[in-house]
Amino acid sequence: MSGVGRKRKSDRHLPQRVYFRSGSYYYVDRAGSWKRLGADYAEALRRLASLLGAAAPGNSIDQLIARFDVEELSTKAEETRKSRRREFKMIARVFGHMPAETIEPHHVWNFWRRRGATEQARHEVRALSTLLTFARRIGARTRPNPCFGLQLPQSKPRERYVTDEEFLLVRDLAQPMIGYAMDLALLGGMDEGTIRRLERRHLTDEGISFERRKMGERQLIEWNEELRLTVQALLRERPQMRRALICNRKGSPYSMNGFQSQWQRLMRRAMKAGLSARFHFHDLRAKSASDAGSDQEAADRLAHADVRMTRRVYRRLPRRAPALRILEES
Repeated sequence: MSGVGRKRKSDRHLPQRVYFRSGSYYYVDRAGSWKRLGADYAEALRRLASLLGAAAPGNSIDQLIARFDVEELSTKAEETRKSRRREFKMIARVFGHMPAETIEPHHVWNFWRRRGATEQARHEVRALSTLLTFARRIGARTRPNPCFGLQLPQSKPRERYVTDEEFLLVRDLAQPMIGYAMDLALLGGMDEGTIRRLERRHLTDEGISFERRKMGERQLIEWNEELRLTVQALLRERPQMRRALICNRKGSPYSMNGFQSQWQRLMRRAMKAGLSARFHFHDLRAKSASDAGSDQEAADRLAHADVRMTRRVYRRLPRRAPALRILEES
């Protein structure tokens, strides 16, 4: 069937084999038949779960993915939904029609190895583990989770450190809103999702107060002169009457895809202007931690409960120590 089985160019948030056409969602079965699910997304997912429940073996991975999407994933943040659906797409290709009860640890290990033992493969194994834990919760699997205890080798943390010169080169080329987003990432150690969600209501007398979505905890980045001047300048940018701090020309907050598109265009310009190597926007959060005066300061800014995680992943400058002094001064 035309378009089925090819890599999506749009609607990448949709479950595998689901397409949006002419105002409605459709599921295309393996025989190429298009089945209308409805115009409302939530209702379409419910019908998909019911459809897969009738067409697939009982408690299959395909069926569980559809049910998980309706019952669990719909409550998550936009970036979490999109990344998890990408991971589920690969899982469905390999395990789709297998009943959850039949998946063994060696299936998971072989999947990870054949995917190249990469960090992306590790994320996919975590997604499979989440799905199988969900299966146990709803009674679709009674045996222990086969993803537990595999002891996948630890991947090496990312090491890219953005120097001051690199930051300034890119900052000078950035359009205003992306430039201010860079400033907030550096000064406040904020991630992209947090920055895109910031609103005027988060500005308090003490600083910027917001919720860390992953931990569900409130955090306050206290004002200093640099942060206060940055936010004051940001609020003078057009459109001035807006709720979101970082916004597009219409005053609306950026979507994840919209922000990343702007960032990739900026990276291309920076490479032409002399940047030696690209870096991720998330590397600015690591720069904020790396440039902090101490491990504890970095951990506090990044809202990490365990300073060891901050040190291992985000502190990317060499640890400094004075050389041993042997000779005494005369």
